[in-house]
Amino acid sequence: MAIYKYKAKNMQGDVIEGSLEVASKELLMENIRSKGYFPIKIEIEKGNDLEIDLFKKKINLKELSILARQLGFLMRSGVSITKSLEIAHDQSQNKRMKEILAKCSEEVNKGRSLSECLSDEKDFPKLMINLIKAGEISGRLDTVMLELSEYYKKLYKQKQKISQATIYPKILVGFSILVVTFLLAFVVPEFVNNLISGVGEIPVVTKALVVIGDFIKNNIIYISGFVVGIVLAKKFVLDKNENFRIFMGKLVITAKGFGPLNKQIIAGRFASTFSILMASGVSVIETIDILGQVLENDYVQKKLEEGREEIQKGQPIGITIQELDVFPLMLTQMITVGEETGVLDEIMIKTAEFYENEVEVAIEKLISMIEPILIISLAFVVLFIVLAIMLPLMSMIDTVMV
Repeated sequence: MAIYKYKAKNMQGDVIEGSLEVASKELLMENIRSKGYFPIKIEIEKGNDLEIDLFKKKINLKELSILARQLGFLMRSGVSITKSLEIAHDQSQNKRMKEILAKCSEEVNKGRSLSECLSDEKDFPKLMINLIKAGEISGRLDTVMLELSEYYKKLYKQKQKISQATIYPKILVGFSILVVTFLLAFVVPEFVNNLISGVGEIPVVTKALVVIGDFIKNNIIYISGFVVGIVLAKKFVLDKNENFRIFMGKLVITAKGFGPLNKQIIAGRFASTFSILMASGVSVIETIDILGQVLENDYVQKKLEEGREEIQKGQPIGITIQELDVFPLMLTQMITVGEETGVLDEIMIKTAEFYENEVEVAIEKLISMIEPILIISLAFVVLFIVLAIMLPLMSMIDTVMV
C-alpha cells in the first residue's frame, strides 16, 4: 500500500486534486474513473518508499474480534459489505489492517467475495476465512461475524490470563538471576577473599562459592554469548525444525505440572472451535484441518492429521479422537454423545464452557504453587551465600578470641 497524489478532470472541465492510500496505481485510476473523472496526473508521495515493513504492527486476536464485531453489527443494520469495510478501515488503528481493508473494499466492489479477498492475506487465520465463506454461502454472514467476534474475544482473554499469571514468576526469576550473578561475580568473592586471608582452613561451602564466583567473573562474556546463542538457535534453527516442534508439542501436554493444564487449554480451544465451525456448516474434514492450525501444537496437529484419514474412512469422530490419546477422556466422550444424539455443536459449546472454567481454576492453583516454590528456591540460594560468608567469619572471630 502507498499514498498517491492525483489530479483529475471531468467532462465539464472541473479539476480535483487529492491523495489516497491504495494498493496500486491501477486501483486509484479505477477509483477516480468510477466518480466520473479522468486522471491527469498521478504520483506517489515521497517518503513512502522508505517505509520499513519491520515496524508494521501485526494483527492480534483483540483486533480480529473488534473487526468481526464491527462488520457483524454494520451488516446486521443493513449496511453493504463494501461500506462496512470502508467504515472499519476508517476506525482501525492498525496500519496493516487498514491496508488489507482498503484492498478488500476495492476487490469486493469489483465483485469478489470477502472470503476470497481475505484468503490472499496471510494475516487472517484460516478459521476466520472458512467461517466467512460458510456465512456467505448460507446468507448469515452477519451472524457468523458476531460469533467470530465472541470466539476471538474469549481466546484473547484466555491468553491474557495465562500471560498475566506467568509474568510475575518470569520477572522474579529473571531479576533474581541477575542479582545473584552480580553478587557472585563482583561482590561476594572480594568480601570472602578478605575473610580467607585471616583464616587458615576455609569451609567447603566457601570454597564452592569462590570457585563459582571466579568462574562467572572470568567467563561472563562467554556465558552471556552462550545464553544468547541458545536463544537464537532455538528461534532461527530449532523452531523451524518440524521434528523438534513435534517433540516440544508432545512435551507440553505430557510434562508433569504444566501438562494437565496445557491439555485442558487445548481441549477447551478444540471444543469452542469445533462448535463454531460445525454450526456454520463447515465439513468435518475441513474442521479437523483448521483445528490442527488453531490449537498451535505441532504434535496435536500431526495426530489430528492421522485422525482425519480414519474419519474419511468412516470411523466415528469420538472414537477417532479418543484413539489419538492427546485429549482428556471427557472431551472424547462428549463428542461421542453428541454424534449419537445429533446435537454435537451444542454439546461442544457446553464442553468449551466447562473447560474455560477448569482452566481458570487450574491457573489460579498453579500460581498458588509456583510462588512458594520460587520463594523456597531463592531462600536456599541466599542460605548458601550466607553460610559461605558466615562460616569463615566465625572461624576468624574464634581465632582472634584465642
